[in-house]
Amino acid sequence: MKTKVWQRSIGAWLFPLVAYLAYTSGASTYWLIPAFLLYITIALTVTVGYHRLFTHNSFDTPRFWHWFFGIVGCASLNSSPMHWSVVHINHHKFTDTDKDPYDSNFKHYLRFKERTDLQVSKNEVRMMRDPMHQFFVNHSLSLALGYAVIMSLFGYTAFLFLWALPTSTYLVTAGLHTIFAHEGRLPDGDVRTSSARNLWLLEFIIPMGGECLHREHHEKPKLMNWATRPYYYDMGAQLIRMISKNGKQTA
Repeated sequence: MKTKVWQRSIGAWLFPLVAYLAYTSGASTYWLIPAFLLYITIALTVTVGYHRLFTHNSFDTPRFWHWFFGIVGCASLNSSPMHWSVVHINHHKFTDTDKDPYDSNFKHYLRFKERTDLQVSKNEVRMMRDPMHQFFVNHSLSLALGYAVIMSLFGYTAFLFLWALPTSTYLVTAGLHTIFAHEGRLPDGDVRTSSARNLWLLEFIIPMGGECLHREHHEKPKLMNWATRPYYYDMGAQLIRMISKNGKQTA
C-alpha cells in the first residue's frame, strides 16, 4: 500500500524558514500563545486521535471527535488517519528490524517518496469502509492547503502563527521522537520485546501528549493511559478521560 509521507518531510524542512519569518515578522510575542496552543492541539490530535483512537481503538468517543481529530491531523500535514495507522501498525509488527517503517536516524526527514511495501491490517480495511476515512484519504492535502489559505486571508501574521509555525514545529518534534524513541536493534540475548524507551522528562520540555512514554505503549499497545508511574505525565490520557464515552479503556 502507498502512504503519503512526503508532506511531513517537506513540512519539517520548512521549519527553519518559518521560524525565521516568524522572528522577523515584527509580530507581537503574544502571537506565540495561540501558536503554542495549536501545537498542543496537533500533538494531542496525533497521540489521542490518530494513535490511540484510530490505530489501537483504545477508547470510545462521540463521532464529533473522530471528525475533529481527522480534520486537525490532515490540516497539520500528518496525512490521513488511515495512512498514519498502516505505517504505525507495521512499526509494531516489524519493530527494530530492517522492515520497520520508522527510521531511528535522521533519514526520517528525507522520505519524499511514497512507501509501497506496507502491509494493510484489518484495522485499515475497517477504516476504509467508513466514508469519513475515505474522505480524509482523498483530501488530506486539500484540507491542509485549504486551512493555510484561510489563515492567509486573515493576514501574513495569522498564516505564520496559526498554521505554518505550529505545524512545522510539530513535524520536527514528532520526527525527533521517532528517531530517539528506540535504541536500535536489540543485541543478542536481550529478552525485551523491543528497544522502545521512555524519555519521560522530555514531556515536560517538549510536550508530545504522552508519546515520550514509548516503552509503556509498546509493552501494552492498547493501553489508554501511559502514565504508569507517579512521575510520568500523559496529557493525552487526561484528554481521553474527558472525551471518552465512559472514561474507560476499551477491552
